[in-house]
Parts: sequence; structure tokens; C-alpha cells
Amino acid sequence: MQNANTAAPGGEPRFTGWCLDKEDLCAAKLVALREKDRNFVDADLIASRLHTIPREHVVAGESALTWLKASLNSSGC
Repeated sequence: MQNANTAAPGGEPRFTGWCLDKEDLCAAKLVALREKDRNFVDADLIASRLHTIPREHVVAGESALTWLKASLNSSGC
């Protein structure tokens, strides 16, 4: 989406606002592996989404999946 609400205060440049579904947002947050994002996920759904990320992000996706599996094992889920 791009409109007056996505523009810089002077009107230009206009930035793009992405409208992601919550599961894709969770997958993106896990790939980033920031501490603040780790409590934000539905683990089973996110694990399935991580298997579908673009090839150039496979290493980051594998790291996120490894963390996710370890997190599930340590929480008893």
C-alpha cells in the first residue's frame, strides 16, 4: 500500500507499506532472530512456513527453524 500516510513528512518519498498476514510476519520475525520477536509465534504454523522461504534466505530460515525446535523442546511442547 502506498498513500499519503506512507509518505515522508514532506510528501516525498512515498514508502511502501506491506500488508502481511500474521503468520508471514511471524516467519519474518523468526528469520531475523531478534530476541524481542521470539514470543510472537505459532510454532507449528511458522515451522511449516519456514520451509517455503526463498532460496537466498535458506540459511537464515534453517537457523530460525533450529531455534524454534530447540525452544519447543525446552518448553515441553
